[in-house]
Amino acid sequence: MARDVEARPAVTLAESSLSEMSKNERIKVASRGLFYVDDGKSRHSFLDEVEALEKGEAETLGSTAKELSKFFGVYKQQGRGERGKKTDDYFFMVRIRNPGGGRLSPAQWLAIDDAAEQFADGTVRITSRQAVQYHHVYGPSLAPLIRHLNRSYADRGTLSACGDVNRNVMASPVDGLDPAAKPRLSELAVEIADALAPQSSAYFQVFVSDEEGRNAGPVNPEEPLYGEHYLPRKFKIGIAHPGDNSVDVLTQDIGLVPADADGESFDFYTGGGLGMTHNNPKTAPHLGLYIGRIPRDQIVEACRAIVLLQKTHGERKDRKQARWKYTIRRIGADAVTAALRSVHGIEVEDVPAAPLPPMQLHLGWHEQRGGGHYYGLSVESGRLKGAQRAAVREAVETLGLSVTLTPQQDLILSGVQDRAALEAILDRHGAVRPEQVSTVRANAMACPAKPTCGLAMTDAENILPVWCDAIEEAGLGDTDVVIRVTGCPNNCARPPSAEIGIYGYGKNDHVVLVGGAREGSRLATPLYPRISGEKITEALVGICRAIRDHNPEGLPAGDFLHRTDPDTLRGWVGVEV
Repeated sequence: MARDVEARPAVTLAESSLSEMSKNERIKVASRGLFYVDDGKSRHSFLDEVEALEKGEAETLGSTAKELSKFFGVYKQQGRGERGKKTDDYFFMVRIRNPGGGRLSPAQWLAIDDAAEQFADGTVRITSRQAVQYHHVYGPSLAPLIRHLNRSYADRGTLSACGDVNRNVMASPVDGLDPAAKPRLSELAVEIADALAPQSSAYFQVFVSDEEGRNAGPVNPEEPLYGEHYLPRKFKIGIAHPGDNSVDVLTQDIGLVPADADGESFDFYTGGGLGMTHNNPKTAPHLGLYIGRIPRDQIVEACRAIVLLQKTHGERKDRKQARWKYTIRRIGADAVTAALRSVHGIEVEDVPAAPLPPMQLHLGWHEQRGGGHYYGLSVESGRLKGAQRAAVREAVETLGLSVTLTPQQDLILSGVQDRAALEAILDRHGAVRPEQVSTVRANAMACPAKPTCGLAMTDAENILPVWCDAIEEAGLGDTDVVIRVTGCPNNCARPPSAEIGIYGYGKNDHVVLVGGAREGSRLATPLYPRISGEKITEALVGICRAIRDHNPEGLPAGDFLHRTDPDTLRGWVGVEV
């Protein structure tokens, strides 16, 4: 495949040897399908390290095993003190695999809730990709947690939740609930996820056990799709609904938008992603490129084709350049489209893309397709705990409700036949109802960041409520603006596509972006390239005040912030840095 002659030489499977690639690539190859921990000096099984944790013989995983553990939905973490210094407190974050629009049966939700109490810190952390994370999982609990999930939640419950493979396939949370359209997005998301799932049996050897607590699968190191190298980096797919783009399709490696209410064809976007690296101009957030319209029955194969192109042509030395968003811009979108047509037989139709639907929150009461209602609960930064978690559990247990996780880190209870009964449960527990949450707080979300995430430079989840408090105290809580916060420029909570986006820069500095589009069609730009923690609260209050006082046309907040001259806006805000 041809590439731009001005692009720097890339280290790829198509053109390079393993010796030219990064250490991560050598770790993957030496693992023989994620079985072995091989640092070039010694070799043992990944199971050896997991068993040592379970027996209390080791505090954490070694540095090589840490890289393999991500494929199994596990992140090694280390506690950090008040000044950000790492402590001797070692634990793990575990993430579930949950493709299909965040939908969970009552039994699945109860298994997830049980796990939080038995193996983690008693909270259920809803992610911006419609999954669940468990935090503060200590070594002896790691394998028992994952075995519990595989027995009671779902087969392969955490496999490929992280790692250099296709991650959780997102879909609009109202698929199947909305009476106005039935594009069968959840069904398609599961088909894509199954087609792109890793096949090595290492996961089963380590984490799936029989009644005697031992092995549960044949040894099979083969990966028919990914091969021994897997992908150069993580890969993400999201599917919008005709009336809802809460999945933020243009921020995905592949974004799909139904072109009709029945989902018979889809507008196909590819090459999105928001992560970047400070002081590295070769990295940047990018929105997906529109390729064309593709019939539903070819979507799975089109996704598989893009994954194969990324496997072959993706950068494998510099991981900061290894995402598909850089690969497609290096080899050219036209070349990708040509390959879809000529090599993979995909019928890509050259028609204008339909307008993107708006981002929806889905909070409060809504009529449900087929009868009954569904009810959206606002979960602050996705951290379901205390009274709210207890209320959800009782509602699921006693009313038989299903749960759906949203891309905004909220939660939907569906199949409600008795509205008063659900409201009584919520009120009895003292759980906050969505109508009691301010607009600015309901629209906001954050990643976990400090003190658990090793990449975080600043707080996010812990500081966002403080900022919302200040905005509300200033009488601006009803400001209709989307605020998203992360502790580093990996941007897991998607701040670059927000109307106000914030991410960490150093121990006490933040970057403040403004002007993203509510429907996800435009990225925000820097208003404050660096602002200290001491000034950011005042700045956020000032931005919200400017939206209220200087927007006579009543433009959506993102459009108003995008159109306003930055110097003028900073003058209204009244904060200089």
